[in-house]
Amino acid sequence: NSTSASSASPSTSAPPAPTAAPTGIITDYFQLQQISSTVGTSTPSRERRRIPTIEELRDAGYKEQRGNKVDRSAMKRERFLLATKMVAAQNETRSAAARIKEQWTKGAVGYVPEVKDDRVCRFVFENYNSLSFWHSQHKIHHLNKLLRQFDADCALGVELQVQWDMADTNLRLDKLLMPGQQKRVAVGYNKHEALSRSQHGGVSLATFDRLSQFVMESGSDPHGLGRWVWMKISSGSLVTIVVVAYLPCKSKAAATSVKQRRETVYNQQGRYFRSIGDVRCPRAIFVDHIGQQLAQWKQQGYQILLFADANSNVYDGILAVELQREEIRMVDVCEAALGHKSPNSHASGTLPITGVFATSDLAAQHVFQSSHGFGLGDHRVFVVDIDLAQLLGSEYSQLVRLPGRKLQAKQYRVRKAYNKSLRDNIRRHKLTEKYHQLYQSHQSMSPQEISQRINQLDREKTELMKCAESKCKRKCAGKLPNSPKVSYWCKRLRLFDRIRKHKITPLKDPRNLHRSCKVLAKDCSDMEILQPNDYTLEEVEARIIAIKDQLELLKPITPELRFSYINDKIDEAIEDGNTKKAKELANMLEREALRGGYQEIKKTTNKGKGRKVFSIEQEGPDGTRSTISSKLDIERVAGQTIGERYRLAYSAPIMSHNKLLCDVGFSGDGPAVESILRGTYCYPEDMDPYTQLLMLEATVLFSSLGEQGIEDWVHSSDFQQFWLHACERTESSKSQLHFGHYMAGAHDTGITELHVASLNTIRETGVAPDRWRNSVMVLLEKVFGVRLITKLRAICLLEADFNWLNKLIFAHRLEVHCRLHGLTPPEQFAKSKSCCEEASLIKNLATDGGRILHNSSAITSNDFD
Repeated sequence: NSTSASSASPSTSAPPAPTAAPTGIITDYFQLQQISSTVGTSTPSRERRRIPTIEELRDAGYKEQRGNKVDRSAMKRERFLLATKMVAAQNETRSAAARIKEQWTKGAVGYVPEVKDDRVCRFVFENYNSLSFWHSQHKIHHLNKLLRQFDADCALGVELQVQWDMADTNLRLDKLLMPGQQKRVAVGYNKHEALSRSQHGGVSLATFDRLSQFVMESGSDPHGLGRWVWMKISSGSLVTIVVVAYLPCKSKAAATSVKQRRETVYNQQGRYFRSIGDVRCPRAIFVDHIGQQLAQWKQQGYQILLFADANSNVYDGILAVELQREEIRMVDVCEAALGHKSPNSHASGTLPITGVFATSDLAAQHVFQSSHGFGLGDHRVFVVDIDLAQLLGSEYSQLVRLPGRKLQAKQYRVRKAYNKSLRDNIRRHKLTEKYHQLYQSHQSMSPQEISQRINQLDREKTELMKCAESKCKRKCAGKLPNSPKVSYWCKRLRLFDRIRKHKITPLKDPRNLHRSCKVLAKDCSDMEILQPNDYTLEEVEARIIAIKDQLELLKPITPELRFSYINDKIDEAIEDGNTKKAKELANMLEREALRGGYQEIKKTTNKGKGRKVFSIEQEGPDGTRSTISSKLDIERVAGQTIGERYRLAYSAPIMSHNKLLCDVGFSGDGPAVESILRGTYCYPEDMDPYTQLLMLEATVLFSSLGEQGIEDWVHSSDFQQFWLHACERTESSKSQLHFGHYMAGAHDTGITELHVASLNTIRETGVAPDRWRNSVMVLLEKVFGVRLITKLRAICLLEADFNWLNKLIFAHRLEVHCRLHGLTPPEQFAKSKSCCEEASLIKNLATDGGRILHNSSAITSNDFD
């Protein structure tokens, strides 16, 4: 096991310290590497350019052990141990020492992890030195590539050199930057002069995805010169102000060029301030103004994070002195994270003129300053990681995504496996027969016994459906498209990862791990797999490194491997005469090819979505608003507020009239209902007149319908007609019995019969299972940024089968019944075979007719919720 030492000072360009080599044949390889690194690039050699492969290293181990006369098992173990050490040394040298040497020789300092932690917010800051997208967008593409590479949450830039009020709408920064992602963008530029569309100066600040959800407000330089822009970020009581600023400097070219003297940022600001009577130096005015603004934020208790191109030393320059005042007290976070002062910022400069400053409450976890030429301009790119808990406060809540669905009803293979498993379990447990038996004998049972039996059968059905979903498909949510070649290495990677965990923390019962090794060893021909006890921890880690390298080699061709694998399956299905399976595979291949492209198109062209509600605001009796961010408090306040909405019917006049309420009944099944429908009921004298008119209208409707009622029996054809054409992506069901379960079951007669029998039994007994009593309440923002609980849209997601039963009886059948008897008025457009465009057209025609005929008329839009 080899380790590499990289403790060289980051301020020097010395190569990394030599790596300690293991004993054996690997010593020659390390000596070659160290000699070649000291000789330099002037004497290239074949040994230095060529890195041995895993197979060559393993063969070298074989040759060394051929002369030893020992038993075969010991020889095999020694060869394997030597080969794994070589693999570990090779990969450690290539991935660690080479990368560190490359970074130091280019002049980069600091470090950020390649994979960003979910609890970290990453900022990317740079002096763009003009985006110049008027004729070519190569800088925009390069900037987006950098932001994706670092997985940035916030992008900050100065010297954009764009006069944004002269740019088309499709060339605005919110359109160009990271298309397809939710974002908040703030730009600053000189609004008083428009010398050219590429006017010097300007700043920008953009937040993406999760960070954009916490942006409360944004602003810019109050003088409209684009000197700085800011965003207020908060998730509760803690507020952080993120600022990006550009302090201009005197240009040497302005002394000899009239154009430069006219267009420089320094002269632009000087002309403006002289026009309002301030003849001081623009740099002194900048420092004075931003100091006042920072002190004001600090006095309000806000945290401040400032990214600035100061055009002066960030440790003792004019801006640094201002930030060290008692009212501000901001320090450079890069020095604390790097352990030394920052190097020169500009490629031709000698001083650090770009810095990141923060109040004492904020500290950087990692800081990386790239080499020159890495970004868009001639300055270094700054990448800073800050803990989200420090940035947003303890109220920050991490969004936990639900695991993906295994059951995809549109995939023939998955649907077939699901239906087979569920159908066999239904027959084994005789679940359909149990529902039929309950339907026939429920009249002799008490309501408590019926409820207990309904819940028992529903729990059994739910468990069988979830069991079938767990067995219908193996989830493969890896980063690489799945194929036999990729699966071959992924299985081994997962196995050795399990062995590594077992070596670190031994399992109480490792028999399953031993069994997995035996099963995988039978399929492995070129990579021997032993039992966990036959490995050391170093050997296991070496194997993991070797497998990851193999996957990296396969990465460029994995799409072609996936395409070839699915095409072979299609050909096999056609040869077997299974055209249905071949069609399903072809459709799946087409969906996979179009998925990525259309996702970006939809994100870019569709209407922007509101923020995720991590906290809500509640308005008190005196009009003051309080922020609620904890999970339990949000559920409590939302439950109370939304519960009041659902109980608005209790405020109806009929609820306050005891006699009428007793006669009609809470569910409309009281003793006086039939007499009201037939028109023989004697209404009380103190009854509300509008309630009486409503009941008289019910009498008229009943007389036109006669004794004919609506069928409430559920047929198998009704179930299959709806679920075979439903949208599988529709969210529902707290119990996780999503639309895919019923869509897959609609393809099988036996499963359809089970669902229909359960619905008919529930309908006949009048007792619903406890599963139907639970729902998922989703809170959505109606207006972006408004989190007042009374202004949020609440959507209730019911169980899928319960929602469909209501739709079948009260929407479809009732509407058809009313249409057949002519009870639906023509001006009612909330019905099937009608659309909102028809309502808008009729409204316009009615107003035009009234205007032509000079009739007085009015149209109102009412919400009767």
